[in-house]
Amino acid sequence: MTNIHELLDVGTIQVSAILLRDAKFFVRSLDSRPLVEVASESEVNVDHLDRAGERTVTVDTPIGAFQASYMPWQWRGPDYPTLIYHHGSGERPFDFGRFSSNSFRRLFVATDETIPANVVAVRAPFHDGSNMDYARAMGDLENFVGMLAASVSLIDALATQASDRTSSPVLASGISLGGWAVNLHRACFDTVDRYAPIFAGAALGEMFVSSVYRKMTAREAQKRPDHLREVLDFEEEFKAVEAANCAPLLARYDRIIEYDRQHSAYAGMSLSVLDKGHVTGSLATDRLREHVLRVLSACDTDRVGRA
Repeated sequence: MTNIHELLDVGTIQVSAILLRDAKFFVRSLDSRPLVEVASESEVNVDHLDRAGERTVTVDTPIGAFQASYMPWQWRGPDYPTLIYHHGSGERPFDFGRFSSNSFRRLFVATDETIPANVVAVRAPFHDGSNMDYARAMGDLENFVGMLAASVSLIDALATQASDRTSSPVLASGISLGGWAVNLHRACFDTVDRYAPIFAGAALGEMFVSSVYRKMTAREAQKRPDHLREVLDFEEEFKAVEAANCAPLLARYDRIIEYDRQHSAYAGMSLSVLDKGHVTGSLATDRLREHVLRVLSACDTDRVGRA
């Protein structure tokens, strides 16, 4: 029987699909090189992480240049681990206004709990405007691929900068879109000490093909499920990484990032499961923060193991 968690996921997507109308995912074009290839060949440079403030950078990818941003939110010093966090789809992570709501703000900014780490937030391309602007940009599969590739490249550059400036471990975490970016970074580079993806897997194309999220996908794209899987899935590359450095969190009743389809990528890993859906899980702020901080506390062991 469908529960409230699943109903909220389905209802949210149905309403979003109606509001989008003709601005659905991949409505204009399905042309793109595979996501793994594009992400692996992308490059970007970043400045010192101990200087506060938002910085916009240009990420060079094989399919064009994309504008992304990062913000060192908290720098405690070289003796602390560094947490790199990536937001979810449609969020504006650097919006800290009184009435704003995004996962970075909820987890790490609007809390009285001490975060024992240097904290750096990433903003993906196309996430500095309105949700409709973002939706329109996603009309091209190549923009979606470039967006994720740019985020992955930026995560890698930030992780390298953090490792150069400290002797402490680096953790990459993100929710939904951010979780996909974190997992893709592991599949392409695996240069972070510990990964904590939230509500994500490695069968990204499958989300647009078989989950309730297919309602957000253009009709012509739905007719080419194998193409979407070929371009977007990265299960083989993710599973090929031998390091025991990933501590994922999935939601059991998630109808977008479906547990039954995505959990197999995490075989042999320490998988945590939240008895929520995608929407209700995303709002379980204390549980999500607890998971990230628990993984953060385990980073030192991983760094010793790699030394």
